[in-house]
Amino acid sequence: MRIRAIATTTFCAFVFPAIAEETIGSASSIEKDVQGVSGGRSMRLSPGDAVYFDELLTTGASSRGKFVFSDRTNLQMGPSSRVKLDNFVYSGRSGATFGVAKGAFRFVSAPGEHKGYEVRTPTATIGVRGTNFGVRATPSRTDAVLYSGAIEVCDSSGAACRVLDKPCTFVTVTRAGMTEIKRVGKNDWSFDKTCKGAPPPADQGANPPPSPDPSAPPDSTEPPFNWSGPTVGFVAGAAVGNSYFADPVPLNGSAFAGGLKIGYMLPLWANIVAGFETDAQYRSSIGGSTNAGGTASGSRPGYIGTARLKLGYAFDRILVYGTGGLAYGHIIAPQSYSGFSVLGSAYSTGTSVDNAFLPGWSVGGGVGYALTPNISVSAEYLYIELQHHYATYATSFSPGAVPVGDHSAMHGIRFGVNFGFSPADLARLVR
Repeated sequence: MRIRAIATTTFCAFVFPAIAEETIGSASSIEKDVQGVSGGRSMRLSPGDAVYFDELLTTGASSRGKFVFSDRTNLQMGPSSRVKLDNFVYSGRSGATFGVAKGAFRFVSAPGEHKGYEVRTPTATIGVRGTNFGVRATPSRTDAVLYSGAIEVCDSSGAACRVLDKPCTFVTVTRAGMTEIKRVGKNDWSFDKTCKGAPPPADQGANPPPSPDPSAPPDSTEPPFNWSGPTVGFVAGAAVGNSYFADPVPLNGSAFAGGLKIGYMLPLWANIVAGFETDAQYRSSIGGSTNAGGTASGSRPGYIGTARLKLGYAFDRILVYGTGGLAYGHIIAPQSYSGFSVLGSAYSTGTSVDNAFLPGWSVGGGVGYALTPNISVSAEYLYIELQHHYATYATSFSPGAVPVGDHSAMHGIRFGVNFGFSPADLARLVR
């Protein structure tokens, strides 16, 4: 289904960058929220979805997933788990390497072939050849339980190793060292109930028990939020004028501004993300003022929009970013004016006869907060300035229309709601 999603969204190449991927297996069963991060994007997985070389798989706090690889090796993931498919070599070569960051897992290697492969955790390396075992990993501890076959468990330095070759035995590795091999007891961790009250089967093949032991205390930390992907949303807030008419008369009242926006974000490195956003908003009238230079009424309502690049840093569900780019919109000029110093020293009045639509620029920054994997909220400041313009007025000063200099700029404080989509989400919508 993820392959279909990529094909469906090819026409959006300016939004979704081209990603060359190598399929190494698929998801056989999924419970709740299981994500795959590959090629700079995050996808929520469903049964039958492909998995790829170098992909990062994560499960939510009450989620589970089972994956079958092209050589029939399979992997079951418990809640709140993260595993990286670091290296996968097809049948006939060396095997596979799985980088386990945290969580609970069960591995069953390919039946018959007994290829070698390796599981790496923050504190241990487990060498495998034709076997069935479980692993629980945290940044400071690894528990490895053998169900059938044999595994070699070494500390992260490789200086100390233990060989487990008897079913339902386990070993624990911490930064302080490695325990002796012990038999799994009633209170010891196991991925499921195989070693608790029931004798282990001689060979479970590719069909181990489907669910982890619900009594096992998994690491409850959720995987970091992924900010990459396309978004659509709406934005609303206040626009405060920073404009001047005929140079001396300011237009600095406030107005409402609101509309729609779309964007796309990509991970660059570590927690740094970048992307673009464009928006189009309706703006109500911005109020004028009176000074020694004359009196200016409020401006006409109009539209304002931007097309900007964004660069941010993600603190899990909080994203802080700066932004800047192009702007466009209707000028901020009074609908009418009066005074002695607007056009020369003589008193004159005038009424606007145009509402020009001009280009400009914008700059600002903001903060976003993810409420769910697909919904986030944001607060943002933008300064927008349009090209200088001479607005035309029908005046008492002259029988013809008279151009009057106008500087159009505004401060915007706005709040938004964003809806994020992965390519897999889009594929489900079009099916």
